[in-house]
Amino acid sequence: MFGKMMESTPYSKSGSLGYILLGAGAAAWWLSKEENRAKFDHFVHTAKKKMNKEVQPSKEVFPVEKAGHPHPEDIADNKMVDEGAQFGVHYYNEKEQQ
Repeated sequence: MFGKMMESTPYSKSGSLGYILLGAGAAAWWLSKEENRAKFDHFVHTAKKKMNKEVQPSKEVFPVEKAGHPHPEDIADNKMVDEGAQFGVHYYNEKEQQ
């Protein structure tokens, strides 16, 4: 049973052809609208860039590089670090008092 190839019937080939034609018809109907063609063109263009590795990395600075070393004059960052430290101490104290 497992070693033998299954024989194909004439109906299986015509059924596959029917699905292919149905898919092609659906694609033609969907692409008949200008908006959908523009979306498809953008998708294909983006996919080609990704496949050719032409995508540029983000130029934003990753914010973790300054983590743990706040500048003394950066008030907002110092406040955030201070509040974070208070949260941990408060959480620990609540667990110990229970």
